[in-house]
Amino acid sequence: MNTTSSPARVLAVVGPAVDRERLVDALSPLSVSVAGSAEAVVRRAEAERVDCVVLATDRLADVEAVHGAIAVPLVVVVPPDGDLSAAAARDAGAADVVPVVDSNLFERLPERIESAVAWRRRGAAAASKITEDLKEQAIDEAPVGITIADCSLPDRPLVYVNEAFETTTGYSADAALGRNCRYLQGPNTDPERVAELRRAIEAEEAASVELLNYRADGETFWNRVDVAPLSGPDGEVTHYVGFQTDITQRVRAEAAAERYAARVDEERARLQTLVEHIEGLLEDVTSALVRAESRQGLEAAVCDRVTAAGSFDCAWVGHCDLSPAVIVPNERAGTDTEFLDDLEINRSDSGDPTARAAETRTVQSATVGEGSVHAETVVPFDSVIAIPLVHRDALYGVLTVYTDAAELDDEVRVVFGTLGRAVGAAIDAFESRRSLLSDERLELEIEVRDDTQPLVRLAAAGDCELSYRGSAQHDDGTVSLFVSTHPATEFDEADTALDGLRSVDVLPRGDDAELYELTFADGSLVHLVADAGGRLVDLEVDRLGCRLTVVVPDRVGGRALLDDLKAVAANAELRSVTNRSEPPEARREFVASVNDDLTDRQQSALQLAYLGGYFEWPHAVTGDELAETMGVSRATFHQHLHAAERKLISRFFDKDPY
Repeated sequence: MNTTSSPARVLAVVGPAVDRERLVDALSPLSVSVAGSAEAVVRRAEAERVDCVVLATDRLADVEAVHGAIAVPLVVVVPPDGDLSAAAARDAGAADVVPVVDSNLFERLPERIESAVAWRRRGAAAASKITEDLKEQAIDEAPVGITIADCSLPDRPLVYVNEAFETTTGYSADAALGRNCRYLQGPNTDPERVAELRRAIEAEEAASVELLNYRADGETFWNRVDVAPLSGPDGEVTHYVGFQTDITQRVRAEAAAERYAARVDEERARLQTLVEHIEGLLEDVTSALVRAESRQGLEAAVCDRVTAAGSFDCAWVGHCDLSPAVIVPNERAGTDTEFLDDLEINRSDSGDPTARAAETRTVQSATVGEGSVHAETVVPFDSVIAIPLVHRDALYGVLTVYTDAAELDDEVRVVFGTLGRAVGAAIDAFESRRSLLSDERLELEIEVRDDTQPLVRLAAAGDCELSYRGSAQHDDGTVSLFVSTHPATEFDEADTALDGLRSVDVLPRGDDAELYELTFADGSLVHLVADAGGRLVDLEVDRLGCRLTVVVPDRVGGRALLDDLKAVAANAELRSVTNRSEPPEARREFVASVNDDLTDRQQSALQLAYLGGYFEWPHAVTGDELAETMGVSRATFHQHLHAAERKLISRFFDKDPY
C-alpha cells in the first residue's frame, strides 16, 4: 500500500456468509463505509465517490449485479466453504477475489484493494512504458534459456540466444548462432523424443519434450525444451521461439525415487516371504508343541524350526522364569553359533534387545551394524529379534533369533509375538504337569544384599555371622527363627531394638555355643518363604546380607518368592537352581502333618528341647531351664513335651498317616 497518499475510500457490503466484524476489522487501514445490501451499493457508490467496492458474498448474482452498476473496481471476498469460485467471480467482473482464510491471502486485503484501485487509475500508463528495449532486456535477463530460430533459412538456424542459454549450455552466442539447435544432442539423446519435437515443428505446432543434452564440455544435462511458432503479418510462421530449462536435479531426484521405490518393493516382497515363512512356522511349532515330551525338547524343536527354512540363521532360548541376573543360551540351533558359547546377557542392560524383551515382555529388534547388540560379543549377523515367551503373567524365557536381513518390519514382530505366546503357553503346560505328577522339587539359592534387613542389622550389631538351626510358626502369626552365632555373641537391648524383630531370646544349652530364638512379626523373609509354599533349609547372615537356601514345590512358587523378596529387599538375586527329588511321602508333608496335630506350646517344648540338647546324654540342658525359657512350671513343660513326643511317635509308626 502506498503510504504517501490517502487511503482508498471503500464501500463494503457484507453478506450473511462472511463474518462482518472480521471483515470490517481487516479493512480498518482504509476509509470504510458499510452498505446494508448489494442493492444499496448502486445508490451509494457514485454519491459517496468511493474508490472501490468490497462485496462479501457467496452468490454469483450479487457479483454480476454490483459490477454492472458501478464504475470502480470490485473486490469480492468469498467464504472458504461457499459455492462461489474465484474463477466464476472473475468472469463476472471482479478485479480481485480474496478468500477468508487464516493466511496472508486475507490479511493483505487492504494492499490488494489499493492495488486494484491503482491499476484502474494508472494501469494503462504503466503498460505503455513497456518498450521494445525493455522487452529485449527482459528476455536477455530471463532465468531460462531462450532461443529464436529463423524458419526462412535452411535448417532453421538460431538467430538469437540469451545469456541464460549460454550459461546453461556452455556455448557462447558466437558458437551457437547460425546452427540448428540439434548440436546439443548426443549419443544418449532419445531419438523418439527428438522425432516428436521435429514433427511438431514441421506441423507448425507448439511442443514440449524432455531431452538428455550435452554441454560444450561434453557434460550431460536434462533439458526441458518448450517451442512455439511465431507468425508474421500475413499469418505465416517465420520463427520458432524455444525455452530451455535445466531440469537435471529434478530428473535425478525422480530417478533416485524410482530406484528407492524399486528397493522398497523388493524389500517388501522379501519381508512378505519372511512373514509367510513365519506364519508357516507357527503351524510347525504348534505341531512340535503337541509332540514334545519335555520342556527341553520343546525349546530345541522351536530353535530347529525357526532356522530350518533359511530365512533365519541362528536361534536360541534363554530361561527367565526364575528371574536370573543373567540370561544364557539353554537350547540353540542354526549356523555360526560359536559366539553363543560364552554369551551372558545382563538382565539390566537396556541396550540389549534380549534384556529389553525380558523387561518389557514385548518383541524387540535391533540392527547389529558395525558394533554388537550383546555387550562386547561380536554378532556375525545383520539383525536380531528377541521374543518373550510369556503366558498370562508368567515370563518363561526369551527366544532370540538372528538374520542377515537389514531390517525387520512391524508385521514380522507381530507374527513372532504370536509365536512367543504359543511357546509360552506350551512351557506353562509342561511346568504345570511336572508340578502335579513329579516328586521333583526346586532348591533355590538366593542372595539378599540389603543391610537394612533386621537379620543383617543384628549380625552387624554383634559383629558376627548367624547360622540357621531351625524355624517354627506360631498360632499368633509370628515366626521363630533359631540361629547360632559365630563367634559366640551376647546381644544387648540396643542391638535387638529392630523393626520387625519382636524378641531375641537366649536358649539354654549345656555347652558354650550361643543359640538364639528370634521372633519375627508378619512380613519377615521367613514369612515370605512360607507364604510361597517354600521350606527354608539353610540360612547364613553377615553384615552384608543374607544367603537363603529354600526348597519350593515348583517354578510358580519360586517366581512368587523371588517377586516378594524383591518387593521388600533392595537387592535380591537368584544365584542357583537345583532340581531335588523327594520321596512320594515328602519330608515337608510329614512335618506338616505332625505340626497340624501339635499345639503351639507342644511344638515349642519339642523344638526347644531338641535345640537345647535335652535329648543328648547326659542332658545338655535341664527341664527346669527349658521351663524357665518358656515361662511355665517344670511340670507343665514336661506335660507339653511328653504330649508332643507321643504325637510324633504315633505319626512315625502309623501305617497310613495320610
